[in-house]
Amino acid sequence: MTLKDILQVRNVRYFLMFRSSYFARFYYPIFTLLYLDYGLTLSQFAMLNVVWAATIVLAEVPSGAFADTLGRKKLVVLSSLVMFVEIAMIAFVPTGNPTLVFWVFLVNRILSGLAMALASGADEALAYDTLKDQGKEEAWPRVLQVQLRISSSVGIFVTLVGAAMYDVNFMAALYALIGLDTPQTTQDIMRIPVFATLFVAMIAIYAALSMREAKKVLPCDSTKWSTTVASLKLTLNTGKWVLATPYVFFILLYYSLFEHTSRMFLTMSSQYYRAIDIPIIYFGFIGAGVSVLKIIFAGQSRRLAESIEPKTFLMVMGIATVATYYWISLGWSIYGVIPALILVFIIMTMNIFISYHLNKKTESHNRATVLSFKGLMFNLGYGLIGVLYAYHYKLVSQNYSEAEIAQHVDFIASLSSFFYYFALLFTLISAAFYFSNKKVKIF
Repeated sequence: MTLKDILQVRNVRYFLMFRSSYFARFYYPIFTLLYLDYGLTLSQFAMLNVVWAATIVLAEVPSGAFADTLGRKKLVVLSSLVMFVEIAMIAFVPTGNPTLVFWVFLVNRILSGLAMALASGADEALAYDTLKDQGKEEAWPRVLQVQLRISSSVGIFVTLVGAAMYDVNFMAALYALIGLDTPQTTQDIMRIPVFATLFVAMIAIYAALSMREAKKVLPCDSTKWSTTVASLKLTLNTGKWVLATPYVFFILLYYSLFEHTSRMFLTMSSQYYRAIDIPIIYFGFIGAGVSVLKIIFAGQSRRLAESIEPKTFLMVMGIATVATYYWISLGWSIYGVIPALILVFIIMTMNIFISYHLNKKTESHNRATVLSFKGLMFNLGYGLIGVLYAYHYKLVSQNYSEAEIAQHVDFIASLSSFFYYFALLFTLISAAFYFSNKKVKIF
């Protein structure tokens, strides 16, 4: 299918719009710095993300089952509305009371996790099944490639503007140009990227409302309660199927490891860039570079995911990731950006590989539920690494003086944990796969 053909499919078109706007958040280039400027600590930041992951763990799979039984569009629309509320909370919270700020961010993380769980699987299943109904499901990797390129193009704009919005010198010049009092610190301008994101959230709401789904008509002898019970049964049956299907189970295990480890690091990337002496104004250029990287290599990622034998693919990606985390742990000034970019390419390629192979092995009737298990396993891992990293960072920081902490020496020292954590779990999962594959051929 050509790009024009893809955009002519209504649900695919609005799926692309929804994904691009849902994750177009102007505060992402300075995500960690934003939390710290609101008055939170790095340990609190890590634990709040654990709460976010725990919320998704509790809501992910049931939401996928409800999407399969009650309707996927309903959950996508609800997700976009909850997203709007959670962003509005931090846009308007007063910062005078640290305790209030923490509790507002705690609720924000819960709502953010809920929004993510509601959309996860439902939007993808809605788009994929539309293609399948038209006999065009083989075009799905192409759709993912287009989605990467559109999201990355939007990301170039969002990251450049978002980082500029957080640079005091740039904003001071802009304020002076329009006759406003110039800001003195990042605390004076920290809400601007949040308000910009709040506006983009309305585009996500529009895209969700614009999707179409055949109305699910309950049988005349069916009630909402019986439908709920059916959803939970579907969840349990899908869980049993995942555990009993080694192909899917190991795909999900590898996905979770690659994704949750990288997400934890990339979530703190703004702190990492500051620690390796990169000025805030350049965070946007790095983010734009990441988006350009995705645009240029999206096709190559798709070809790798489709053409390389799964065992070889996973082994190469695993070894490359271990090497990348080791490079990151060195904390090289300026040149430390390179391994961060390599990590982005690895994860982009892994995501296409996972989606391609997972959708091939999943039937339409429980597709959203299986994709929700994908999110569940990711967030279990993300919660685990969040707790471990928060504890590890607290221990590491005790060995450094206030002056060294101000220079982020403790943060750089904590990064070696990513190397050891990923290497250990990759080895364990690969060993389990090796012995299972000897008994019954998996790939």
